[in-house]
Amino acid sequence: MAAPRGKLVSVNGKNMHLRQMGHGEKTIILLPGWGMPAPAIDFAPLMRALARNYTVCTIEFFGYGHSDPTDTPRTNENYVQEIREALRLAGLKPPYVLMPYSCAGVYCEYYAATYPEEIAALVLLDSTPTVESFVKELTPTEKEINSLKSALKPSKFLAGINRFLVSLILRIKGEKQEHVQNGYTIEEIKEISSPTAPNDGDTLIAQYTALPDNVLEVVPMQIPREIPILVFSSADKSGKLEMHRKGHMAKLGRQAKLVMLDDSTHTDIYWRRVYREAICEEITEFLR
Repeated sequence: MAAPRGKLVSVNGKNMHLRQMGHGEKTIILLPGWGMPAPAIDFAPLMRALARNYTVCTIEFFGYGHSDPTDTPRTNENYVQEIREALRLAGLKPPYVLMPYSCAGVYCEYYAATYPEEIAALVLLDSTPTVESFVKELTPTEKEINSLKSALKPSKFLAGINRFLVSLILRIKGEKQEHVQNGYTIEEIKEISSPTAPNDGDTLIAQYTALPDNVLEVVPMQIPREIPILVFSSADKSGKLEMHRKGHMAKLGRQAKLVMLDDSTHTDIYWRRVYREAICEEITEFLR
């Protein structure tokens, strides 16, 4: 297991991992979507790009990367308190620019509505729509939960095969490997592709099953108008998703600006070079 690339802080008696770059006046906090293998590595190219102008910090939630697992309920309130405490212990002071990906947007909307004085802005990376119409799609069946439990169960055999394949790919493709082209180092690729330190399955399942209730809790909450919001959306224009997106933008209000990233998908929006460059350009203009 590779050593943490950032710092470990003790939150509620458990270790939480944060990785920090840059020394800018404004502080951007990156927060992972569900199931990201190693957020402090996944976000690395985006962090390096943003760190040219800002202080940037990635928090690995409990159960992710180098952070400990937890049996604390995965509620909005608990996530927000864990984020606030981790940032305090890391010596980072509000107001923050929260930049959540996917379902982390739910917790950040709760944060902004509950502690608006601590939030300078929200930058949502294809975040989960906090509209009631989306809740049904988020609610897992018992079969889906059982499948997740099986999929998230660590396997030493599969881990060994995966490490061999990653090593082989790196030897064959070298510097032309896609992740290198998108800003990752060879060391980061080896770490992100190795399941020797998998996310904690129980914590991830608890997060997944709690998400519908967390969305419902945020649906009636309003973010103060003085908090600007920048929304990046992937290019999926399927009927239902387009409906949820429009409902979400209406809920966020007039202070929210929508940026569609052409030809992008939900899973590549935060790391591929072409989207990273567009995101950084928009953020620079947005935070002036």
